[in-house]
Amino acid sequence: MLGWLAAALLAALARGGTPPAPSLACWKQCGSRWFLCSWPPQGPTGNTSYLLTLCSTVPTVCRQFQAGTRTTYTLKHHQVYVLTNTTAWVEARWGDHVHRTPNLTLYLDKAVKPDPPPSEVPFKKAGGHLQLRVTVPPCHRESQPPHWEARFRAMGDSGWTQVTCRVAMEKDNPVTCVLGGNGAFEVQLRYKPPHWSSYWSNWSSTIFVPEEILASPVLSYQLGPLGRDGQRVLRLGWQPAPKEQGQVTVTLRARMLACRCAEEDTVVLGTEVTAHNLTLSGAEYDISATAANAAGPGPARQLRVPAEQRAELGFRAVSVAGGTVTARWEAPSPGSLYCFEQRQLLPGAPHRSACIQRHFPARSIHVERGALEAPACYRLAVHGRAPARGWSTFALQHHYAGNASLGVPIRINASAGDATITLQWSPSPRAACPGVLAKYLICLAAEGESVTYAEADAAASHHTLQNLQPGTAYRVGVREVTAENQGTCGAWWHFQTKAMGPQETAWKSHLKYLSISLSVPAAAIIYHLSKRRARRLLFPPLPKPVGSKAIQFSAGEMSQGQPWPGFVEPLERFSPAELLLLELGPGKEMSEAGTQPGTLLPEPTAEEPPCPEKELPVTYHRQEVLSPLGSPLPGSEEEEEEEEEEEGRQGLCQPPVPIALHLFDKPIIIRDGEGWDPSLETSVPQPAPGWGSGWQEQDERGPVGC
Repeated sequence: MLGWLAAALLAALARGGTPPAPSLACWKQCGSRWFLCSWPPQGPTGNTSYLLTLCSTVPTVCRQFQAGTRTTYTLKHHQVYVLTNTTAWVEARWGDHVHRTPNLTLYLDKAVKPDPPPSEVPFKKAGGHLQLRVTVPPCHRESQPPHWEARFRAMGDSGWTQVTCRVAMEKDNPVTCVLGGNGAFEVQLRYKPPHWSSYWSNWSSTIFVPEEILASPVLSYQLGPLGRDGQRVLRLGWQPAPKEQGQVTVTLRARMLACRCAEEDTVVLGTEVTAHNLTLSGAEYDISATAANAAGPGPARQLRVPAEQRAELGFRAVSVAGGTVTARWEAPSPGSLYCFEQRQLLPGAPHRSACIQRHFPARSIHVERGALEAPACYRLAVHGRAPARGWSTFALQHHYAGNASLGVPIRINASAGDATITLQWSPSPRAACPGVLAKYLICLAAEGESVTYAEADAAASHHTLQNLQPGTAYRVGVREVTAENQGTCGAWWHFQTKAMGPQETAWKSHLKYLSISLSVPAAAIIYHLSKRRARRLLFPPLPKPVGSKAIQFSAGEMSQGQPWPGFVEPLERFSPAELLLLELGPGKEMSEAGTQPGTLLPEPTAEEPPCPEKELPVTYHRQEVLSPLGSPLPGSEEEEEEEEEEEGRQGLCQPPVPIALHLFDKPIIIRDGEGWDPSLETSVPQPAPGWGSGWQEQDERGPVGC
């Protein structure tokens, strides 16, 4: 039996747990004088009787107690020896069977089983280590702290992991349990007194340990301007915490750095709050935001709010004499505490302020004095506190302590052009002092002329002078303009602009003449192109009356007895029957009625290539209307241009057409490069009566061509 118990004990220890509870246990509660012994049932329920035996060492006495069928028995303190070691066992009897439990040795006075730890145990967690702040058990009077154990499981898991906790020998005996993770856990605790006869308490209720806050929320902020009441609003915002972190509170702390007497303002906000407004004065502030939950606070998030630099809350008067500044200010509202800030405007410069705690009414005048080190820029301000409004700024102004000259040394740089000059200077130390330097005044004067003025911004470091006269002597000066001094330039720098040379003048004149000479042809071309286009748009050609009787002539109008004005006028009278005839080319005859065949012309020579069978140009189709000689039709110029373009595009071969006519009763044949041939006088037939109709028919067929 003892071997079986030892094997079970070793198996439990190998699994990392605690040894199983003995089959028999006797203990008392804290402060009680009664002992409770209990054991597991051994035989059939209701038919098994139990006998409890206790034997003390000094004196050696054994006592037996009949428990009947029950598995528990309560002993009174006067029935046993409690200040000595005692051995106890239980015998179970049913029928002929007898079962005895293993012997249990204990010191009854120390056999205490404490109550379970409370569920509301303050703790914090960092790096996976859970640290608990537990109270000392009431019955613990030992020099050593109690033993602690914890079991935990992640959220949603079912199995427990049991660990032994470490107790520090410090004040309040903090208990540290290693959970091995940063997540959220369910934790249960138990403990026992350090004596070997004591018992473990029962497990406590489940304690929710949230996830650690490794970083505070990121702050988004918006700073408003300083109002006439001397206060400004800082609007802060942040993202809500995740659910694993549980109930998270955000603590905001605002500390005014200008006044040492100013207390830190603290506000604690709940989990549901994600924005908050802080009312601040015009001084510099240090804002911190810390998120915390049951596991502990996270790292603080810092925010530095700069001091207001420009405001309309000025002093009534500021004067400096011998390194001592005197400032007069007026209290806009009553208060009980104020401080006078005078700080050198440099990074990391210490805050020097004097706090005066006294009541002052509204509209009261106060005078403050302080020491200034030259040269430097100082921030002068007065901040006051009222119980109802908090801190506010009463007066604010910057002052430059130094006797640097207001005249600015400059460098004159001439540009590529001869009419532009650039002035450069180093930034003034007053420019780094807000509100002290108003602007730069630039003074310019040509030789023998009055002074002209220009202005440059306080942050500028250069200025350009334009439209200067070549070959002229100038003087220029730059001066700083402050609120206290509005004078003019005192120091002058002289320079001479470059004169225009002869080569440069000739080159410019040549360029001018060349531009004029090129502009005239260009204007003429543009005018010609625009005129032709405008003429076509404004005066389009007249339409051809195709299918109309306007082109038909009567027999009287077509007779040669009444020639058209400007037509061919013979020197002598000739027969009206003589007619201008066109001869056909070789192999062509006129077969239409009313016409007579003409005389055949000789064959073309080899030098004259035959004309290809192509459609005649549109020019020939327009010979339906006869016009007197010297009276061109409307749009004839355009038609001539179109004829030339058409002939150029088609490249028509137009061989010379011989023309036969009677002039002064003499037959004349006109060919290319030839005159009239008298031998052919008899070969030209006389026109028959009614020649007018034959002309008209020939004209309807069109001129004879290739």
